[in-house]
Amino acid sequence: MTFWSWLWAKVIASLVGDGLGAEVAGRASAYLLDEAAKAIDRDEVPVSRVRLRPGESYTVLARPAPTRRERRLAKRKAALQEADRRLGRSTRRQRRIARRLRHQQRQLDRRRPGTRRHARAAAREALTGARFDRVMTPTRRHRAVRDELGQVSTELDDLRARRFAAARAKRGMSGRPEHVEWHDASD
Repeated sequence: MTFWSWLWAKVIASLVGDGLGAEVAGRASAYLLDEAAKAIDRDEVPVSRVRLRPGESYTVLARPAPTRRERRLAKRKAALQEADRRLGRSTRRQRRIARRLRHQQRQLDRRRPGTRRHARAAAREALTGARFDRVMTPTRRHRAVRDELGQVSTELDDLRARRFAAARAKRGMSGRPEHVEWHDASD
């Protein structure tokens, strides 16, 4: 607590009176004043570290605030990314067949080529390999989520690019060369 916050708490306590209520009111008002000061006097946020030579200029143009459609697309993209991550996790069945395939491949490597044991091990390994391939193919739902994620990502990127181009044109910067780096907390 700073000196001014302590002084303010004492002023409030003298106005309200003595006791627990006065102490709570004084501390609460000091806390609110500190938070209001933090909200007004924010620290600087470094955007980039650029070394300019004499004659060069550096312009920072912030992307316009997102529209309702853009926020909705960003939220949908985040949900689809989570669904893609969840659907992409390996299942118990996939892990079990992968272990079985690995075991059968080791067994095949131990057999001498040209023998009946090698032929039987190769047949078992081929059968398990086919089952492994079948189990590892993405499900219809997972493919649909990936397709929709690609569409939503493209739509969101196009919308952001159009809005950014409109902001550049509004500022008279449309002819200047640009180097854009996206720093977006929502992605």
